[in-house]
Amino acid sequence: MRKTRFMSLLFLVWSIAFFFVPDFRQAFQGPLMQLSLAHSSDWLERASKIPHPTLAEAVRTGEERRDARSLAFAAMHSPSGGQECMRLAAEAVTIDPGLTWIYSKIFVNLGPDDRRNPNFTPMLKLLEAWDPDNAFPYLLEGGQMVDDRHGNFPPSSRLDDLAKETEWRSVMEKAFAAARYDSYKQREFDLDRTWLREHNLAKPETLLFMVAAYPIPSFINIRMYADLLIRKLGKDAETAGHTPEALRAYWAAAHLGERMQLDGSSLIERLMGLAVEKDAHDQLIPLLRRTGQADQAASLEYTLQQSRESLDALRGKDPLARSVNYNWTALIMGIYVAWVAGLSLLTALCMGYVNVKRWVRREETGRLYNFVTVAENYLPVLLFFACLGLYLTYYPYAQNFHQYVSAVGATHDLEPLFHNTLPSIGLIPANATLPIGNPLMPYAWYAIAGIAIIAIVGIPFRRRAKR
Repeated sequence: MRKTRFMSLLFLVWSIAFFFVPDFRQAFQGPLMQLSLAHSSDWLERASKIPHPTLAEAVRTGEERRDARSLAFAAMHSPSGGQECMRLAAEAVTIDPGLTWIYSKIFVNLGPDDRRNPNFTPMLKLLEAWDPDNAFPYLLEGGQMVDDRHGNFPPSSRLDDLAKETEWRSVMEKAFAAARYDSYKQREFDLDRTWLREHNLAKPETLLFMVAAYPIPSFINIRMYADLLIRKLGKDAETAGHTPEALRAYWAAAHLGERMQLDGSSLIERLMGLAVEKDAHDQLIPLLRRTGQADQAASLEYTLQQSRESLDALRGKDPLARSVNYNWTALIMGIYVAWVAGLSLLTALCMGYVNVKRWVRREETGRLYNFVTVAENYLPVLLFFACLGLYLTYYPYAQNFHQYVSAVGATHDLEPLFHNTLPSIGLIPANATLPIGNPLMPYAWYAIAGIAIIAIVGIPFRRRAKR
């Protein structure tokens, strides 16, 4: 009995030790995030937000030490409102002009009314002056012009009316002619992860929520100007016999699509770029063939096909790009979390009952007491192996996250952060995963057959035992 109680105490201590490991505690966030995505995002939003006192302290110390990065972080994530965020951003940019890019984040975070406020609109002009060769600020400004009209902006179906929007066309022309496309996600990711790591707040759900909220341009706005270039300006020039002008219009749309695919840090940006590039190439390829440029037309066909195949693989349309591994790991983690929670509760109840019983009516011991005593001895063993299974299942994901938070070098793609940090069904596109299935179904028939064989083979032994 003493050996059994020592074993129980040993496994109980070993089980409790898991809860002191940060990565083990973090493993519980995956199933919670899954439930939050399935029902309500309130828990996820609360768990991912930076506490207000922490942001207030960052503002105080940032102003005292003239720490531009802390002020920039507070400006991008403060819930205080547009005026305060704008003040903090302006102070950070004054200290370090290299942080001017944070104006894009501040602008996107503003409410619709604040964006139309004359006090906030200069942000995009400052950003455009600081980074004039980047298409992203112009795309934000063009998208805001469309939003300001509250649905009264001419749609792509009314190209003649769209062509009359001279102010909007001037901004979008700069966007499509810009030499680069940089939505500043890489800079924002580097600032976020560095600040979180320095303040011991680097948790997967916090960083994932931040990355998911990074600004992207309006696809409707991009599509409208691309349609104007391809279906109106380029087509009219082609019909009129002005081939160079038509080629310029088609190439302007194609080049923006190529830049978004090359420099976009998210799948949605690359999909936007592919859609624009495809529409432009559909007009460019036959025009190039008609003008005797068959080699260029063939190159465009190969490039477009390669882009389609790469993005189809990312979206799970390639049969060999689809996998059940991610969702299966998420399911197993959910089962382990349920086991750990259930066994922890049962162990605590059994230990409480047995120890209280030793003080209250200790002389009365029945079947329930004996059963609970046995359970108290062996539940810690089950709890230990449940904790061990959960920890070992989550450990590779924890290692990935530590790598992503501390790795040095340019970050070109943020999608692996969602795939390899926290297994949770619903964090990756559904069409990129295969159905989990039921692994017990094929096993069940063999198990039933095994029971039947044992029963049949055991009949002579039971008859012999009776005789």
